[in-house]
Amino acid sequence: MPSNSIRVEATLFEAARAEGALQSRSTAQQIEHWARLGAALESCGLTVGQAATLLRTSGERAGDIDLWTFKRQRQQQDVSAAAAGKVTQAQLSWFSGGKARDLKLIGSPY
Repeated sequence: MPSNSIRVEATLFEAARAEGALQSRSTAQQIEHWARLGAALESCGLTVGQAATLLRTSGERAGDIDLWTFKRQRQQQDVSAAAAGKVTQAQLSWFSGGKARDLKLIGSPY
């Protein structure tokens, strides 16, 4: 797999090195892992704050009701945006342009 070199801040590099060692990943693998997490959050419309809130909800795991409520709200936003002509149906579909095919969910049962 071809790769490219990039510059990252020293503190990010050290944090990735330390976390990667705990997770049995190289520094590069850890940075790639964090990048995939960020991309997944952005693609589903969650901000980091929203994701953190869902995960920590008073120290409890987010329940199905919370997740379904979020999903319904997001779907309503998407329907409104499509009706207003701000996005096309193809842009909202996971099956257009190979988005679903290219998605990689590591360790997921789905």
